[in-house]
Amino acid sequence: MRRIDVAALNVGLVCTGLAVLALYAAFGTVDWKLVSVLAPLGLVLIGLAGLLLSRNSTKGTR
Repeated sequence: MRRIDVAALNVGLVCTGLAVLALYAAFGTVDWKLVSVLAPLGLVLIGLAGLLLSRNSTKGTR
């Protein structure tokens, strides 16, 4: 099984979030109070996904 590059995944998710925010700001009005709540929650979720994906598999080593 191929290992996932967790650092690249995290950077890609953060950049995608910033790009979506920039596109929305270019074509509409951004509610910054909502962004100030959703951005930290999104970063926490990305961090948790990175932690879960970086765990070493112990299946089959016993």
